[in-house]
Amino acid sequence: MTWCIYLKKECLYRHQFYLDILTEMDSKMSVNGHFPMVIKKRPKRRNRKIQYNEENRIMNKRGRLNVYLYKIPEKSIRYVRDLWNTLVNMRWRWLMLTVSLINVIAYFSFAELFLLDAWVSGDFNSLPSEPKCINGVHNFTSFFMLGIETITTTGYGYFHPTEYCYLVWLILTCSTLVTIFIDGAFISVVYVKMSRPAIRINHTMFSKKAVISLRNGKLCLIFRINDSTGKHWIGSQVRLFLITQKVSVEGELLPNYINELKLVPHGILFWPLEIIHEIDSESPLWNISAQNLMLTKFELVATLTGNSVLTGQTSKSQTSYLNDEIQWGYWFSPCLSYNYVKNEYTVNKKKFDTTVLLDTPLCSARHLSKVEKEISKKSLSLNCLHLVHNPEINIHER
Repeated sequence: MTWCIYLKKECLYRHQFYLDILTEMDSKMSVNGHFPMVIKKRPKRRNRKIQYNEENRIMNKRGRLNVYLYKIPEKSIRYVRDLWNTLVNMRWRWLMLTVSLINVIAYFSFAELFLLDAWVSGDFNSLPSEPKCINGVHNFTSFFMLGIETITTTGYGYFHPTEYCYLVWLILTCSTLVTIFIDGAFISVVYVKMSRPAIRINHTMFSKKAVISLRNGKLCLIFRINDSTGKHWIGSQVRLFLITQKVSVEGELLPNYINELKLVPHGILFWPLEIIHEIDSESPLWNISAQNLMLTKFELVATLTGNSVLTGQTSKSQTSYLNDEIQWGYWFSPCLSYNYVKNEYTVNKKKFDTTVLLDTPLCSARHLSKVEKEISKKSLSLNCLHLVHNPEINIHER
C-alpha cells in the first residue's frame, strides 16, 4: 500500500511538471510567434527519501573504507613520532617520493661538507701547481656530483678527495653511516609492506547482490564468493559483520554497532561458493521482514582472508552490502556445470551474479517459526483425534 501511494504521488508530480513546461511553451509562442528551440531546465525538487550512495556507506563495493579522521590534536607531530608506521602505511608513490627527497637532501648536505673541507684546506687560495684537497672540482655542480659518488658508489672517478683534506675522514665516515641508514630503512619498509596482508581491491570476487531465501526450510542470507586465482585458498576464512543502529539497555544510541553473524561452514574455494547465514533466534536478522528490509538502514561487511597457493602471502578481500542490495525471495542461478567433451568442470562467469525469483514468505524468520509451530501443533492434534475415533488402528498398533 505504501509503495502504491508513493508511485501515485510520483506520477502526479511528473504530470504537473510537464504541464508547467507546456504552459511556459504556449506563453512563449503567444509572445514571439514561433516555437522555442530551447527548453529551460527547472530546478529539481529535493527528494525526501534517503538514497544510499558511495558517501553514505562505511565501505564501498571495492573494499575501500569510507572513514576519515579529522580534528586530530598534534597530527603532524604524531606522524613524526611514529615514523615507522607512517612509512609502512604510506602509499607507494609517496614512499618513493619521500626516499627520493631524503637522498637529494643527503647529496646536497655532503656537497656542502666537501665544499667546506675544500675551503678549510685552502683549495680556493692555492696555486695551480700546489696539491689540492679535492681534484677535478670547479663549481658547486662538481661538489654535488662528488656527493652523489660518495653515497651511491664505493670508488671515485674524475672527482676524488686526496690526503691533503683535513675533514675528509669525518665526511666519509658520516656518508657510510647515512648510506646504511637510508638503504636499511627503505629495504625494511619495503619488506614489511610486501609481507603484510594485502587488501585485494577486487570487487569481482564477491557477488554484487546478496539474497534472502528459503534453504532447507529456513530463511537464509546468501552471497557468493569466487577466488579463481587461488590467493585465499590456504587457511581461507570468511566473516560477515552487521553494522546498524542499536539502543543499549541504558537508552544510549549506538549509531554504528558491529555484530558478527554466524556462517555455515563453506568448504574449499575451488569454484564459486555460496556463503550462508541461517536466520535463527540468535541472528540479528531474526525480526527482519521484507518490509523492514526496505525501510531499515544497515550495512553488511563481508571479508575473505587467506594465503596464496603460489607465494604463500596473506591476502584480504572485502566488500559490503547495503539493505537495498539484498534481494528478498531470490536465489542464485547455478554457474557450475560439467563439460563431458573436455571432461572438466566449467564456471559461467556471466551467471555468477544472476538471481532467480523464488516463492518466499515475506514475513520475518521469527513470525515464520511461529506459524510453523502452530501448524505442527494443529497437525498433531488432528492425528490424535484421528487415532481416538479409529479404535481399530489403536488395537492394531498394540
